[in-house]
Amino acid sequence: MTGSPSSAVGAVRKALSLSDRMRLDYLFQEAAKLKLQERHSEALDLLRHCYAIAPDAPEVLYELSLYELHFRNDSLALDLLRQATRLDPRNTFYKEAIATYYLNRIQTEQALPYLEAIAELRPTRSDVLAQLTRIYTSLDRQADAIRALDRIELLEGKMPSVSYQKFALYKRMGQEDKGFEELESLCREYPHDMTYRLAIADQLLAADREAEALKVYDEVRRQEPDNTALQLSMLQYYRHTGNDSLFASVRDSLLYEPKSDTDVRVTLMRDLIAQEMRDDSLRLGQRRVVEAFDSLDTRFGPSLDLLQLRAAFLATYDKQNDSDFVAVMDRVIELEPANTQAVFYLIQYYGEHQQYGQLEDLCRRAVNTHPEELVCHFYLGVALYQQGKKTEAMKAFEEGLLQKTPESRPAMVADLYSILGDIYHESGRENDAFEAYDSCLVYQDDNVGCLNNYAYYLSLLGRDLDKAEEMSYRTIRLEPDNKTYLDTYAWILFMKERYAEAAHYIDRVCPADSTDEVLLAMEGVSGVVLEHAGDIAAKNGNQEQALRFWTLAQQAGGEGLTAVLPKKIRLKRYVRVMIED
Repeated sequence: MTGSPSSAVGAVRKALSLSDRMRLDYLFQEAAKLKLQERHSEALDLLRHCYAIAPDAPEVLYELSLYELHFRNDSLALDLLRQATRLDPRNTFYKEAIATYYLNRIQTEQALPYLEAIAELRPTRSDVLAQLTRIYTSLDRQADAIRALDRIELLEGKMPSVSYQKFALYKRMGQEDKGFEELESLCREYPHDMTYRLAIADQLLAADREAEALKVYDEVRRQEPDNTALQLSMLQYYRHTGNDSLFASVRDSLLYEPKSDTDVRVTLMRDLIAQEMRDDSLRLGQRRVVEAFDSLDTRFGPSLDLLQLRAAFLATYDKQNDSDFVAVMDRVIELEPANTQAVFYLIQYYGEHQQYGQLEDLCRRAVNTHPEELVCHFYLGVALYQQGKKTEAMKAFEEGLLQKTPESRPAMVADLYSILGDIYHESGRENDAFEAYDSCLVYQDDNVGCLNNYAYYLSLLGRDLDKAEEMSYRTIRLEPDNKTYLDTYAWILFMKERYAEAAHYIDRVCPADSTDEVLLAMEGVSGVVLEHAGDIAAKNGNQEQALRFWTLAQQAGGEGLTAVLPKKIRLKRYVRVMIED
């Protein structure tokens, strides 16, 4: 296009005729309307027409720059913004766009002059002053940061957060007295709030000015003798001055004081844990901490914050004590059913320890409080299935799938479909099973469990053997040493009458040179696998080996053995199983 934005830099403002100005205004307003309607391609086309009319119109340059940023043409966008700013130096929108560009790329020093210019042009922009404060502080320009904070205070009045920032900045500058003056002015602003007087005392204590700190603490005590914050500060004073016995006495008094709130108890328990667990006798320290938790629970009832702290303590210092940790997590869920972290921990724990009754109970509660969490439905189904409640398990998986959304984790949706397919197959609903497997593979095309079972069940029916082979081959590519997947692939090759290839793969599952004892004890080698090995050996002309595998299959037993296995052994030859439609 003639006069494209790439030639904008250095353009000189020209006087427009009345008709051009009217045409420019009309096109620019139409572009703005189209942009609001999110018809961006049309809006951009009109803006380019505007640029052709007036390449030095800052508002056009600005709008074009936003599109160039969207297209990731950063250099061109920045050139357009800079030119717009030069053409209209008092327009803070343009300067702010440049500043934002640099800040998004963590180039704070480049953003600084534009923010400073905005602060001068718009002196009431406290948000810009706050941004300047952060940048000055990061650049160790403490004096400039303090001046920016002073301007914020002029706009918004005395604020604790600002005073604390100024105190920290003065401290970094080595001007501690000026820092304390800031805190003193805060106290004058809020004379009845002892929080700020305590802040002064705490800072004095941190600076090893114990006598001055104690003087302020005494002053606060005279005005508010029951001030809990003062008592916590005094604890730090006792520790700082080495008065350990008084520290322990006051801490325990506060810990068990009925008027102490939960936040105070949590703070004190954290301190107790830190002290007890750094001593030489960790086992003794653990017992003292547990006794303190138990005592608080007995006196004041369960507290969610303290239970969570207790769980963190057990996870850190008593990792072998699963039963106590599980008990604490269970109580957390009773107090806060929406606590997904505790729910997911217990789901994992009960699943790993095969405690399916507890898992079922937990997941039944969880699917009511977290119906959107598919993992809760999944493990409810697993718990029911493992307890032989297959109909209820099927319903749990089906209800879980009703909760799926476009935001659901694909792997979890796939697992729900996969295990549902397994249950459908066990129930004789082959077509439903295969539909579920197809759905699983839509969400996760490399779900090996689904690929294997789908392929194997197709082979048992003698259906779609090419599809079955392709799926099965993918499983052994993904897990080349998995005996179950190797057996499936060997069996599909057998069904396709490729007996020599089948022998190659079944030999990796149950090698013929292994002893009977080894084969019977081998993980992943079931009775049905041994029967497959016998069938494959028979079709490869090795009747002696076939009879051995069939006999071992009968000894191993289990599900999946064919009804004709005894006949094979009696006749000492392969007998085909009739496949029913």
